[in-house]
Amino acid sequence: MGAVLFSVLLLPHPIAAEQDKITLNEKGFTSSQVCGKCHTQIYQSWKESMHAGSVTDPVFQASYMMAYFKKGPATAKLCLRCHAPTSVMTKDYDLTHELPGEGITCDFCHSLKDVNLDNPDNPFVLDVGKVKRGPNIKGDVKVHDVEYSQLHSSARICASCHEYRPNGVPVMTTYSEWKESIYAEQGTNCQYCHMPESMGEISKNVPGPREGKIFNHNLAGGHSVIQLKKALALKITGVTRQEDRMTVKVDLTNQGSGHRVPTGIPTRKLVLYCEVKVGEGKVYREQVVYEKAIFNSQGQELVHDSDIMLGLGSFVAKDNRIYPKETRQETFTFFIPKGKEALVTAWVDYLYQPVILQPTEMRVEMNLDSVISTP
Repeated sequence: MGAVLFSVLLLPHPIAAEQDKITLNEKGFTSSQVCGKCHTQIYQSWKESMHAGSVTDPVFQASYMMAYFKKGPATAKLCLRCHAPTSVMTKDYDLTHELPGEGITCDFCHSLKDVNLDNPDNPFVLDVGKVKRGPNIKGDVKVHDVEYSQLHSSARICASCHEYRPNGVPVMTTYSEWKESIYAEQGTNCQYCHMPESMGEISKNVPGPREGKIFNHNLAGGHSVIQLKKALALKITGVTRQEDRMTVKVDLTNQGSGHRVPTGIPTRKLVLYCEVKVGEGKVYREQVVYEKAIFNSQGQELVHDSDIMLGLGSFVAKDNRIYPKETRQETFTFFIPKGKEALVTAWVDYLYQPVILQPTEMRVEMNLDSVISTP
C-alpha cells in the first residue's frame, strides 16, 4: 500500500492565545482588570473586598472630605497613602486617572518587595515591573515572572497600613496588638484568618498550587458579620437573687480574633447589654462599653474619624478593649420586685457610627398657581 500522509494543524491553546493578547505595564502599575483576565476567581473575590472599595467606600469619602476641608491638599498624601497606595508612586493625588480608583490594587500588593515600618510616611518598598511577588514558590506564567516573597505570608505586610501612630499617639495598633498576642507566638499570621485557603483556580483552568487551594482575597474584617460573630463568645455564668435585688454575671471572651476587640479606628466600640424583664412589666437594662477613647490637648474627646486620623489627638484617655483569648467578666445588679419571675438576656453589639455620604433630595416649591376649569 502507498504511504498515507497525515497533515496536522496545531492550534494554539485558548488560554495561551488569550495570554498572548495581555500586555502589562512594565514601567508602572497594571490595572487589576488586566489581572482578572487570567486570575478570574481571585479577581472576583478581591472585587468584593474593602480593599477594592477603599476609595469608593462612602464612609471613607465622607471622612476624607472632612479632613481635606480642615487640612487641605496635605490630606491627600496622608489618606491616599493607604486607601489609594499607587498614588505614592504616580503622585496622582487628585485621582485624575482610573488606577487610583481601584483602591488597594492587585499590582500594588504584588509589586511590594518589602515594607519599612521605620518610615511611616512611606513604608512601601516597591519594585514595579514584570516580576509579581507572592507566596507561590514557582509558576509557569507567560505574561509575567513569578518571585517567591516571604513578606506576603507575614503580618508585616499588613502593618504598613494597619499600624498608625501620629505624633506617637497609638491611634491604630492592630499589628502591635497581634504581635503581643499568643497568635504571634504560635506563628498564626493575619492571613490565616483574613485570607483563609479554599479550593479554587489560581488562574483559568489552573488549580491552586497548594493541593488545589488558593488564598481568599475578599479579606473580610470588621465589616464582615461572619468575622464579627466568630470573634466573641458570650455566656451568662450566674444569676443570684437576694431580697429585692438580682446579680447577673456575664462572661465575654475574645475567642477568635488575633488582636484586641474592637480594633482599627478608635470610633468603633463594643457595647455589652444585660437586660432583665419582669413578667409583662418593667424592663431593666445596663451596659458596658469597650472602646479606645482619644482626647486632644484641650481635654476633648475626638469623635470624628477625620480628626483622629489627622493626628489631632494628644493622648489615650481610656482603652478597655478585650485582648486575644481574654475573658472579661462583668457583674450587673438590678433592683427588682420580690417574688417575681424574671427573664435575663445578655448580648453584645459592634457599634460604629460614621458619617456617610448619601444622596439627599432638596426640593423647594418656588411658586404655585391653580385654576378651576369648567366645561
